[in-house]
Amino acid sequence: MVAQAPPAPVVTLVRVPYAGVATRAVGLAIDTVLVQGGLLIVAGVLALIGLLVGGIELGTVAKVIAGAVWLLATGGYFVTFWTGDGQTPGMRAMHVRVTTASGTPPGIARSVLRVVLLGLCIVTLFLGFLPVLFDDRRRGVHDMLARTVVAYDDGS
Repeated sequence: MVAQAPPAPVVTLVRVPYAGVATRAVGLAIDTVLVQGGLLIVAGVLALIGLLVGGIELGTVAKVIAGAVWLLATGGYFVTFWTGDGQTPGMRAMHVRVTTASGTPPGIARSVLRVVLLGLCIVTLFLGFLPVLFDDRRRGVHDMLARTVVAYDDGS
């Protein structure tokens, strides 16, 4: 009598609904290239115009204003997309979406809070992202304080 081999184990893949650190990092990198690349092009065009006009020198106040415009444009990029449909182009490429507990995109105030906190998470050498590795909903400090989650998009 020939012994039959035991049946192969059935492997079922369970998709975790919340986006992890790698998916979020790639999405953020895509967004960074888009927004900073766009701002770099605008700055280059303005610098070229300044050189053609006659070498305009920016004073301290003008440099501070330029930095504030850069900061507002960068923050505005994220706030606009998060508030609109919960996805930036980078998040859309990675098939993730930011939502509130009710499943809706964050409002303007929550998006502004989230982008400020995101900036703080980044300038602290990305320490604000460490909880993503341990939290059951994979939230960073900015998500916890803004009461948002980043989940895989179901395509709806």
